Amino acid sequence: MNINSKDLKIEYMRGKGPGGQHKNKTDSACRITHIPTGISAYADTRNQHLSRRKAMQILEGRLRKHREEMLAKDKKARRDHAIHNTERIRTYDFSRGIVTDHRTGKVASLKNILEKGRLDLFHND
Repeated sequence: MNINSKDLKIEYMRGKGPGGQHKNKTDSACRITHIPTGISAYADTRNQHLSRRKAMQILEGRLRKHREEMLAKDKKARRDHAIHNTERIRTYDFSRGIVTDHRTGKVASLKNILEKGRLDLFHND
């Protein structure tokens, strides 16, 4: 994942927890915030460079997950819009023996639909 460095706010601070005198003297913990989304990641190790690497890995994972969620939400919105804003719902082709549902794009056998009442064949899973 390619993240622009201008979109990151990187802060170094003293670590939390046990560690004694070393933790009290060095700024080895790192927090990286992705400014456009507000997503942040924190890592606390003995080494500042390792903390930065770990925080960056955590941030990339969170940004990837956020991006996937946004894409899924957009896909669902487009699908819902297509389903609710169509003029034709189904086309029955008796010569070929099929039924096409234009909202979902699925095709089913006319025999299953008429004889068995299997309208569930058109539902999106």
